This record gives sequence, structure tokens and C-alpha cells, in this order.
Amino acid sequence: PHQSLFHNFQPSSRNAIAVMGGERRYILAHPEQCPNMALYPKDHPSARHSAVDWSKPDLEVYPEFAEARANEIILQAGDVLYLPTNWFHFIVSLTLNFQCNTRSGISSHYMP
Repeated sequence: PHQSLFHNFQPSSRNAIAVMGGERRYILAHPEQCPNMALYPKDHPSARHSAVDWSKPDLEVYPEFAEARANEIILQAGDVLYLPTNWFHFIVSLTLNFQCNTRSGISSHYMP
């Protein structure tokens, strides 16, 4: 099946994601995994993104990524995912899908 990828990203706010149709695979990483994520510098245009291509990581260039720990979930129509502040996520669209997304401010639970 055709798959679409979404960049790995560390949102700066809480996020609720409701899948309205289709399926999406989410890979989630706790903010404590930042040292393993090869983050771009804070002044980089892609700050809060990982330089690693999570779909095919180059462990010779980013060996620390091999130590990264994450959780994986498949969301289907009707599922809702709460994504806390600063949690990384990488999305793979497994089928044609659509979602509704809302942000609700910043939580201090996962601040560096």
C-alpha cells in the first residue's frame, strides 16, 4: 500500500488528534529522548525537528539515534490521541486518511 510520511517534530504545545477516516501510524518519543534525536539547533529554521529520517535512519551519521526509545500506535477512524507538550512524533499515513487537530496551550510536565 502507498504510504505518506510526515516529518518528525516536537510540538511546543499540547495537541489532540482525532482521526476521522483512514489509518495513521504514529511513533511517539518522550522529551527525555532529545539527546538521541539529533535535533537541529534552536536557531535553525527546522528547530524542534530531528535531522534523522525516521523512515530509514542513517546510524553511521546519527549513531545516537540507535539508543532512542519510542512508542508506536495505529490510529483508525474514531480514535483520538493526546500528545503532551514537547513529545516527538513521526506520522506514516497507512491509507487515505484525514484528521482533526487541536492545540490547547503548554503544559509544564515535559519542559526541559
